[in-house]
Amino acid sequence: MKSIKKALIITGCVISLSTSSVLAYDMSAKEKSGLFVGAEVGFSLGYGSFSDKEIDSKTSKTEVTTNMLYGAKLGYQQYFNAYNGLRVYGTFDYTNFTVAASDPVSNWDSFKYSADIDYLLNFSDSDSPWGFFVGAGYQWVQAKGLSDLKKASKGNSTGKVMDNGFVINAGFSKIISNHNRLELGVKVPLYNYVKAHATDTDADAVMDAVTRNAVDIYLSYSYSF
Repeated sequence: MKSIKKALIITGCVISLSTSSVLAYDMSAKEKSGLFVGAEVGFSLGYGSFSDKEIDSKTSKTEVTTNMLYGAKLGYQQYFNAYNGLRVYGTFDYTNFTVAASDPVSNWDSFKYSADIDYLLNFSDSDSPWGFFVGAGYQWVQAKGLSDLKKASKGNSTGKVMDNGFVINAGFSKIISNHNRLELGVKVPLYNYVKAHATDTDADAVMDAVTRNAVDIYLSYSYSF
């Protein structure tokens, strides 16, 4: 009888501890979940290359430029426990993009929009954990210079101009008191703004050119409600 009573007490304690743990995780997930809004500042790195090969000569130029980046984000994040979550959100960014390796040098006032989904991982179950995120999205770019190039390239088989494509997101995070979130992140576009290849058979010459936004590096703050 005593052994049965002891077993029941132990079972009750285990169930109680398990229930408390589950409730704690549920409360942590609930506190970290919700609508969020944020702002970011950082750098947009541009990459450009140009090469012109002829019979007895070769001209080439490669350049990387850095421009300030300002942006905002709005979305919803859902944590499933203290460690794992997902978020869906949209971003709006502005940068004065310098077209690298262009002659003459030109700048585009670029407005970038994206729709994204990220996996969120916290390294501890505290209310102020460090963490990591990784995800993907689709981005659209609005810039007059890019639009003009896209119009000019229609019907031209030597070049391709794109103002939208997929991006990869990744970075580290620090949550403070469940609702405040700091991030150091990168956004990597997987497409070129301009990619051109032309051949002049009469002059035995080949021209190649690439212009792209190589990566955006940013520091952001967001608050979840």
